[in-house]
Amino acid sequence: MEAVRPFYVTALDAVSFLSLWLRKPRSIGAVAPSSDRLADAIANQVAFDRPGVVVELGGGTGSITRALLARATDPADIVVIEREPSLCARLLDRFPGVRVISGDARDLRKLLAEAGIGPVKTVVSGLPLLSLSRVTCRRIIEESFAVMGEEGVFVQFTYGLQSPVRSSHARREGIVGRRTGWVMRNLPPAALWCYRRARQDI
Repeated sequence: MEAVRPFYVTALDAVSFLSLWLRKPRSIGAVAPSSDRLADAIANQVAFDRPGVVVELGGGTGSITRALLARATDPADIVVIEREPSLCARLLDRFPGVRVISGDARDLRKLLAEAGIGPVKTVVSGLPLLSLSRVTCRRIIEESFAVMGEEGVFVQFTYGLQSPVRSSHARREGIVGRRTGWVMRNLPPAALWCYRRARQDI
């Protein structure tokens, strides 16, 4: 019989998330936390058998963090970057074995270097890239690939039909991406995209 999994996204999480979205719609990408199905689908994109840590950008209430943690052999292999103080505090309380860093994804290299964290094999992003300014979005992509090795993978979900990484940013960084799946049982339905350096076979 399958073990009962902890249920972390509570009604309070949903209310808190909606409240943050109402106050900061451009930085909070959805009206509700990611569903378990979306979180699991994202975690399934990570090659946990490869060496290196997984960095999550925008931990929110911890839906994706929980899914990553369920697959990792060591909680310290999961690093979460969260800018919102209230969410950061909740993540620290909820996942004591995970390294949670309060900071901005635009400063990813600096944040990881100061914490002595690396190497990074995968960056998982819960940030609303298409809602951010072009400068901010480009900076996040640059920082993410700067901290990863040649085989690094950037995993992003989006609620639209198009790639969440603008084509101009992909060309600038020399990366290519493909949609790896849809999760319809999420609010709203979401598409998964994976990006690698263009010379990698995806």
